[in-house]
Amino acid sequence: MRKSLLIATFLLCAAPAGAQELKIISVDVEGGAAVLMRTPAGKSLLIDTGWAPGQGGGQGLTPGEAPKNEPSSAERIFQAAHSLGITHLDYLVMTHYHADHLGGLESVLALLPADTFVDHGPNRETLPPDADVRRSANAPQTRYPAWLAAAKGHSHISVSAGDVLNVGALHIRFVASDGRVLKAALPGAGRANPACAHVPPPPRVGGEENDRSLGLLMRFGRTRIVDLGDLTWNKEIALLCPANKMGRADIYFVTGHGMDLSNSPPTAAIDPLVAIMQNGPTKGGSPDVVKTVESYPHLQGFWRTHAMVRNPELDGDPNYIANLRGGADGNPIRLSITETGQITVTNSRNGFSRTYMARGAP
Repeated sequence: MRKSLLIATFLLCAAPAGAQELKIISVDVEGGAAVLMRTPAGKSLLIDTGWAPGQGGGQGLTPGEAPKNEPSSAERIFQAAHSLGITHLDYLVMTHYHADHLGGLESVLALLPADTFVDHGPNRETLPPDADVRRSANAPQTRYPAWLAAAKGHSHISVSAGDVLNVGALHIRFVASDGRVLKAALPGAGRANPACAHVPPPPRVGGEENDRSLGLLMRFGRTRIVDLGDLTWNKEIALLCPANKMGRADIYFVTGHGMDLSNSPPTAAIDPLVAIMQNGPTKGGSPDVVKTVESYPHLQGFWRTHAMVRNPELDGDPNYIANLRGGADGNPIRLSITETGQITVTNSRNGFSRTYMARGAP
């Protein structure tokens, strides 16, 4: 789809963002990751870019293979951006270089130019010598040069754990980067984590770049938001054990699409009020992870991008699921957050919404 046609279509339905609200859209990129944010002052930030055109749901394409006939991750991100009045990105944050996070890069930038590029540093994941064509085409080693090329001539920040980035009224602390986590607990954090006892070893890692993923602790007004990308089980434990170095969250983007290579028992210390899972119909939403998230002590709302094909009995209330089996696809989950800590989450599929109050709300 051409950029001019997309602009003409989406500007017709664009709505101005709330004057004093942080707007967040968790875009449906079919089991990839893309979270778009707009501050009250109009500053924009995109975390990850989903899949390359034609890819999604964990199914990579071999070079020359015909793409799927559905809107790409980039087109869905573009639609979300224009619904918020965003025409360019002030910040593009890449948690790590796997194809479900980096794949949409070139297509997104063709529609939404970015000013500042943020990452964890160089790619750390190399290809094994016996990698087949498909794996080679989608590997971080293959895709990473495009990230460097895109960032050339722009502001480019490689952050370390503990670094701070302010995007207007949105304050970001990077709690993990390039395999390292916070050295010491943040002010107000540091409580002992009883869930650290007798934690089994991780089932798998899923590639070196997952270990290197950025982890973001964001604060807007009285609300705390956590997005750990695809940070793995072992790195979660380093961050949360024996004490929770970052403290609790009000909103938690479930790590790694709800796959069991993340979401270890110690994540109970994050103790969110609202959880958003960026899963696909056949990717993520592992049974053990769903049970772990549902067991968080003060969870009030568990929202999911997709109903699950493999374990439909774990779906729960369909009002909290943006895309159902057999229905129209591409529906995002939208959040509006006031400076005083009122959090409204809306399912764009049916308009169902719920409002929560952050712990710091008056």
